[in-house]
Amino acid sequence: KKENDKVSISRREDVRNAVKLAWSAYKKYAWGKDELMPLKKRGRDNWGKMGVTLLDSLDTLWIMGLETEFYEARDWVRDHLLLDRVGEVSVFETTIRCLGGLLSAYDWSGDEVFLEKADDLGSRLVHAFESPNGVPFSRTVINGHKSFNAERMGGKTNVAEAATLQIEFRHLSNATG
Repeated sequence: KKENDKVSISRREDVRNAVKLAWSAYKKYAWGKDELMPLKKRGRDNWGKMGVTLLDSLDTLWIMGLETEFYEARDWVRDHLLLDRVGEVSVFETTIRCLGGLLSAYDWSGDEVFLEKADDLGSRLVHAFESPNGVPFSRTVINGHKSFNAERMGGKTNVAEAATLQIEFRHLSNATG
């Protein structure tokens, strides 16, 4: 049993170190960008310019015990996540990665910054549900009142994507009242 414990501890540290390495590269080359392009050593905004990787990583940073990294990311969310600059987004990706990331960070830390930003984002995403049949559109303009289905999907909504949205929106409703 002691041997298994040593292996488990070693593996846990290896995973934590891999996360730290990936996070340090993101911070160095792509801080606040949607994603890191590691071979080019630069960031790219292709998911709405919301720091999607940062938002999606918040819970991992917390779970891994990377407090310094978590609070640096929290400060970025507080000071730089400005949804007024965001345009058209994928409702699915934005809900699961951004809204879900903010909500899980709030759940883990209790920091109201995350809930406030989640509430703002959710209020902007909810327009996607204003469809003729109640099934959310696949795309929405965060700062407009325009939602539609992507042409690449034949102008239709992916039902699996639409169905998963309820998890984050129910959680947001429960958290905000």
